[in-house]
Amino acid sequence: MTRADLSIRQAILLNDVALVRRLLKHHPQYLHNPDYSDKSNTSLHLAAQYGLTEIAEILISLGHDSSREVIDWIYSNNGDNLGISVNTDGKTPLHLAAAYSRSAVVELLCRHFPRTINRPDHKGQTPLHLASSSQPMPTVTTIVDQTSRPGVTRPPEDNSTIEVLLAHGANVNAQDEQGNICLHNATAWGHLKAVRALVQAGANPRRTNKAGWTPEYYSITVQAEVYYRNLVAEWDKRRSQEEIRANERRAKGAGAVRLVPREAESDDGQSETGRSRGSSERSRQSGESDAGLGITVDSLDTWK
Repeated sequence: MTRADLSIRQAILLNDVALVRRLLKHHPQYLHNPDYSDKSNTSLHLAAQYGLTEIAEILISLGHDSSREVIDWIYSNNGDNLGISVNTDGKTPLHLAAAYSRSAVVELLCRHFPRTINRPDHKGQTPLHLASSSQPMPTVTTIVDQTSRPGVTRPPEDNSTIEVLLAHGANVNAQDEQGNICLHNATAWGHLKAVRALVQAGANPRRTNKAGWTPEYYSITVQAEVYYRNLVAEWDKRRSQEEIRANERRAKGAGAVRLVPREAESDDGQSETGRSRGSSERSRQSGESDAGLGITVDSLDTWK
């Protein structure tokens, strides 16, 4: 990297918005600035990974990535090479933002680049797959008394990234190259809130992967397995109720029609009196019928 390359990357890592603006004003050719030592991640990859929303907005406003449908690329110096930046793992900036639970950046990227919402990486994983197995950065305790040791506390599970992706139309039943859906990832990492959100959004809790396993078998604790089974029971009950209601609607829609055959006419024609008598008889029969509708057809043989 040249000095300008390093300076831009360092300014992004420092979240120094003013410095990033100034450097890119004087060195616009380094807007994308891929780091070939780090999977060719671009400036937007870096901002997405660290949740730097304001810097991501600046990069996008300057033309970093485009929603226009073009041939995919990792990076080239061609200024006309517009599209979505992809690193050597096939991940877009949205993949990295989702993997690190950067919900604000995820919202920004979903709005600007909707084509990437269900885009798989080289392992077939979509941003929702990565969000379902994301691990927020732990925070180190700063208040330590004489009887305790510095420790690491795990922040509570944050479901906001998953909710943002679902709101923008992420496919909850998309499968990666191993056949795993997002529920497999969520159960394997013990993300119980994510499991519930995905099931409520329509994920199939009985979907098997290529190894023949459902998400339940990846539960990391007994408590997680019990929780998952309860969710599946709720899901089965809801599906049964929906099927019952659907059958009732179909039965109501098909129960009020009665078919009445038309009387065959003789070769020499039916007299006016006969036709009137036949019509009166059909009207009387129709009126006595509980169905309430009399529909004339040529012959019942047609419906056999």
